[in-house]
Amino acid sequence: MNGTVRGTNASGMRRYNARLILAAVRRLNGASKAELARLTTLSPQAVVRIVDELEEEGLLAQAGKRTGGMGQPATIYRINGARGYMVGVEIGRSRLNFALLNFDGLKKAERTVSVRFPTIETVLAEIDTFVRESMLGLATDLDAVMGVGIAMPWFLGEWREEMHVSDRQVKDWTHEGVEERLRAGIAWPLFFENDGNAATLAQLLCGAGHDLQNFLHVNIGTFVGGGLVLGGQVVQGRHGNAGALASVPIFVNNQSDYLLHHASLYTLGADPKEAEWQRWIEHCSDALKFAIVGANSLLDLDAVIVDGAIEHPRLEALVQSLEAKLSRDLPPDFFTPKIRQGALGESAASLGAALLPLHSSYSPNLASLFKRVAAA
Repeated sequence: MNGTVRGTNASGMRRYNARLILAAVRRLNGASKAELARLTTLSPQAVVRIVDELEEEGLLAQAGKRTGGMGQPATIYRINGARGYMVGVEIGRSRLNFALLNFDGLKKAERTVSVRFPTIETVLAEIDTFVRESMLGLATDLDAVMGVGIAMPWFLGEWREEMHVSDRQVKDWTHEGVEERLRAGIAWPLFFENDGNAATLAQLLCGAGHDLQNFLHVNIGTFVGGGLVLGGQVVQGRHGNAGALASVPIFVNNQSDYLLHHASLYTLGADPKEAEWQRWIEHCSDALKFAIVGANSLLDLDAVIVDGAIEHPRLEALVQSLEAKLSRDLPPDFFTPKIRQGALGESAASLGAALLPLHSSYSPNLASLFKRVAAA
């Protein structure tokens, strides 16, 4: 995942170039062969060959013609959404979120199931029900499912005291063999990712970070989480746990602590009043300021995206409070990153999970494409 690979006509890079063409068509929401040649810097002959092959494979489809300028109208190609479907599952501590996307990344179905604390048997049963009912609703065969992506915290069974759950409830998730048990119960190709990384992938490909190369994603949920994008790629780290914001150390109220205890929704309790929300927003923005200053001092980011399972007006108030605090009392050599408010909400992780099969098989390193978009 590290390093930038440039598009080339060499036969050994044909698969990469095909991915590059698909990524460019997605980003432009439809393009002609001439536009794709300009954007990717591949030769016109290579683009014609690759586009024709992708159309023959059913990955691209003609979507009309564009007139204007000299010469014949240009044929526009788009991703063929009917090529297949991807399922995304977010396994949370109190709910399961599901999303079904077509090959073009359009959402065709979604569902949320509340749970006291999930078991593997419950997860497998709910996945099977969601897939079968969703595909039946589309009048499509189950063979059209290209894969299932699962997004979950790597430490789902930890932070028990904060969640008020017992050792017995979390035993399914605290020993080896979790991945094997899930794979054994699912009939389609399976892809795993940390929930924060999955949500960040969704922000990168179809959310507030679609035009950014370097950003930190802050996802406000039961526990705060997030992820990191550098050079147009989600940074996973050695253990796949890069950008795990919950355990970021902070200093508030004259004492050290972890971000989880100051920027998570579980601290609000059940049915909070408006005054409690206002106090939480103030306290949360204090903690996030501390974490963001540290992260940006190290990484010099383009932006920080704040999103999550919080209503739009309160998320907007949180972003405004954070922006105000980042506008004062900063070091003189500090470049303040832009703060962007996301719009994917609590669907981000399940959308990112659904994008995992697509991203794994059909996406290039996006850094080179970003450079071409910027130069176009």
